[in-house]
Amino acid sequence: MRWLLCVLCIGMSVWANAQTASVLYEKAKQETDPAKKIKLLSQVIAKSPQHVGAYHNRADAYLTQRRYPQAIKDYNKVVTLRPKDPFRYYARALAYKQMKQPTLALADFTKAISLKPEYKTFHLERARTYMNLGKYAPALEDFNVYAASLPEISAPLLKEMIPAALGAYRFDQAATLLSQLQKLGDDSAQFYIWQGRILQNEGQLDEAISSFSKAVNRNPEDPQAYRMRGNAFKDAGDYEAALEDYTVSLQLEPEAYWFNRRGLTYEEMKKFEEALQDYNQAIKLDPQWAVAYNNRGYAKAKLKDFAGAKTDFETAIKLDPSAPTPYVNLAGVYWTNKRDRKKMYEYLQKAQEHHFNQVDSLYDDDQKGWLFKSVNKTAEFRSLFYK
Repeated sequence: MRWLLCVLCIGMSVWANAQTASVLYEKAKQETDPAKKIKLLSQVIAKSPQHVGAYHNRADAYLTQRRYPQAIKDYNKVVTLRPKDPFRYYARALAYKQMKQPTLALADFTKAISLKPEYKTFHLERARTYMNLGKYAPALEDFNVYAASLPEISAPLLKEMIPAALGAYRFDQAATLLSQLQKLGDDSAQFYIWQGRILQNEGQLDEAISSFSKAVNRNPEDPQAYRMRGNAFKDAGDYEAALEDYTVSLQLEPEAYWFNRRGLTYEEMKKFEEALQDYNQAIKLDPQWAVAYNNRGYAKAKLKDFAGAKTDFETAIKLDPSAPTPYVNLAGVYWTNKRDRKKMYEYLQKAQEHHFNQVDSLYDDDQKGWLFKSVNKTAEFRSLFYK
């Protein structure tokens, strides 16, 4: 009899705790102050350690306070308690996204989709995460899945999908989406930038330049419009106009990539001193960018500073050992400056191992042929590439 009373007491205690936890939980859900909400939910968890809702809501509250480690710890507990619930992974994915950890967010969005593929919002958020990672083709696939579930695509969604289509080189789809956006009355600078990119891809350079000019007229403070028009001018062979646009864009927003781009334009014009200065600026802004060191090395070689060129090519190789071009350029310096055949072939071999495929440039004096003068006419040299 005493044993039965103990059991009854324990049962009543558990029931009372559950009741108390339930009351506290309802009170916590009504609370708007995150700190007070966390305190109440912590009491719920102390009384009911398997309370999924309490962990989830506390994680949300931690997130509003940017207390990310605590939030993730609670989301992890929620996922452990409900491993088959897609919305728990989705919530944690959104937290990772807010924390700027897109790779972890991507894994959770993918898990949520595997558990509930028909819920199209999962696809939308995964598309946005792919975009953050620069993975345009899978982003476009997810955008397409989401868009297919809608009666019509809104202007904001079109503005997300068009960059994905352009990034994935799906210019036909980009053109279709752009046409839909135009029908909705869009006349923005960004619209004409996208239109210009499509026209440029089709080889319609005059039309592309006209489109980029409309973008400039609509937003004269947008560096992207000048950059894109500069690219189109460069493709059209109008280097002076390209330089003007690159210069304006750099005044508006100095970036390593565009200093490098302007440097390449100076190279096309055989202005290697000016190119060198631009590569210096690119390296100053991004000291770990191998491409800028390689390009600066090439400009130095053109200016007969072979020691400086050698150092830059070696730095480029150290920063990015997988890129073949610095090996080729370094081989050229060993030949042009020192007539060191052994070192030349050593680095050409390394370039081959890293899939160098611009062999024709080694025989063209306007490209890299000048670095291999006379030796590139030998059977030994040719046999290295034509086996």
